[in-house]
Amino acid sequence: MKLTLSVLAALAWVLSSTTSPVCTADSLSETWAAEWSAKKLDAVMALYAPEPAFLPTIGPRWVGVAAIRKNFAGLLENYNPHIVLHSLGTSRSGRLGYDSGTYEETITPVKGGKPIASGGAYLFLFQRQKGGP
Repeated sequence: MKLTLSVLAALAWVLSSTTSPVCTADSLSETWAAEWSAKKLDAVMALYAPEPAFLPTIGPRWVGVAAIRKNFAGLLENYNPHIVLHSLGTSRSGRLGYDSGTYEETITPVKGGKPIASGGAYLFLFQRQKGGP
């Protein structure tokens, strides 16, 4: 249960930057948060680079698109998430960029029950992909 409560408390991964040429690190993070809250798993996964890693707050890291998709699908099957990000700092250098800040997330069990609130810090790491901005 703790994994579900704090899915973004400490995360890092490489995202694909194949969206708009004016993308910034914080706009990619906001896109991820909006798609996650809307339970759009395919849209969330489309943001990831070919060989991503996700670091949950507990347990081993999730390596690869298949592992991340499987774990995210399990969470979305059981919960309705709503996450709000508060970016505190972004930067980029060459092909790398980051966005870090704090978040608040409320997840509500699909089958009913009391909403579960959590919050913490996040770190998104980005790597510009071939053909990206």
